[in-house]
Amino acid sequence: MIANLRSDERMDDGEITSALERAERALQRIEQALASRQPVAGRDDELRARVREVVEELDGLIREAAA
Repeated sequence: MIANLRSDERMDDGEITSALERAERALQRIEQALASRQPVAGRDDELRARVREVVEELDGLIREAAA
C-alpha cells in the first residue's frame, strides 16, 4: 500500500508526480465502479468498501506530499 516516510525524509518531484498519478488512477477506478454499477443486493456494501479503501490511500498520498 503506502510506505511510511520518516519525518526527516522529503518526497522529490518524481515521487510527488507518482503519488498524484496513483491518486488519479484511484479516482478513475471510483468513476468506473460508479458507471458500471448495477442495482444488485449487497453491491452497495462492496462499492462503499472499495471507495473507503481508495479514500484511505488518497489520504496517505496527501500526507506524504505534505511532509
